[in-house]
Amino acid sequence: PKNDVMVSFGLWKVTKSTCAETVYQAIKAGYRLLDGAGDYGNEKEAGEGVRRAIQEGIVKREELFITSKLWNTFHAREHVKPITKKQLGLWGIDYFDLFLVHFPIALQYVDPDHRYPPEWFDDNGRVQLQNTPLQETWGAMEELVDEGYAKNIGLSNCNGSLILDVLRYAR
Repeated sequence: PKNDVMVSFGLWKVTKSTCAETVYQAIKAGYRLLDGAGDYGNEKEAGEGVRRAIQEGIVKREELFITSKLWNTFHAREHVKPITKKQLGLWGIDYFDLFLVHFPIALQYVDPDHRYPPEWFDDNGRVQLQNTPLQETWGAMEELVDEGYAKNIGLSNCNGSLILDVLRYAR
C-alpha cells in the first residue's frame, strides 16, 4: 500500500564530495522524498546517487519524490523554464515531483555560465534586488506544470499574506 506520509531527506549542507554516496545510502535506508535546491550546489551529485540506486534496482524513479527550488535570481518569466531545465539536467531526471519558489525575493539575474549557484550576493558582495512581481514568477511556475517539468509547484519561506496573495491569481 502507498504510504501518504514520507520522511524527507534534506540535502542542504550536504557537501558535493559526499552527496552522491549520501543520497544513495539514504535511498538504500528507505528514504523516498529528497529535498534539494539549486542553491545547495549539489544537484549533480544528488542525481548521481539517485541514478546509482535506480541502476541497482533499489528503487524506481516513480517511487521517489524529488523536490527542488527556484533560486531568487531566476524569478523573471524568461528565466524560470531555462533554469528548471538546467536543474533537471543536473539531477538527470525528466521532472520534479515538487518545484518550489525558494524565497519570495527576486534578485538581479546572474547567468548560470557566470556563477552557479548564484547565491545571495553579486560579484561585489552586495544584494541586488530585481523588480519581478511574484505573480509573474508564479505564472511561469504554472507553465512548468503544463509542460511536464514539474508535477506540483509551491512556495517556500513565505508568510500567510503572500500565500493569500498568490491564491488570488493561481489557477
